[in-house]
Amino acid sequence: MKTTIFGTVFLLVVLSISATGCVLLLGAGAGAGAYAYVEGNLKTTYDATLPQVWDATTAALDQMGMKPNTAKHDAFSGTMKGTMADGKEFNITVKRVDDKKTEVGIRIGLGDKQASEAIHEKIVTNLKS
Repeated sequence: MKTTIFGTVFLLVVLSISATGCVLLLGAGAGAGAYAYVEGNLKTTYDATLPQVWDATTAALDQMGMKPNTAKHDAFSGTMKGTMADGKEFNITVKRVDDKKTEVGIRIGLGDKQASEAIHEKIVTNLKS
């Protein structure tokens, strides 16, 4: 019986992933849940308010020498867009989940996962300090 239930759940997971595109979950640092990598966008949710995450993200970009061309936010969401030194465009979205949780999505170029992970790591470090 357990084998049948496990097989059914496994099949549903595989089908849902194939139906929605490439999904990769990765472990994340303190203050964040798992990363979700979907179609070039690396997302995670931080246990912090939107203003705290916005400031940590702005500091992360500054520490990495990345200057947004546009950066705007309100009480519920925000975006930062710019071009890196190598010509890749970046787009960062910040979205309030609730009073103490904020989701951040990072897309570099067509989906540079390593660069996106590096920014998330800096955000985590900045939230700890």
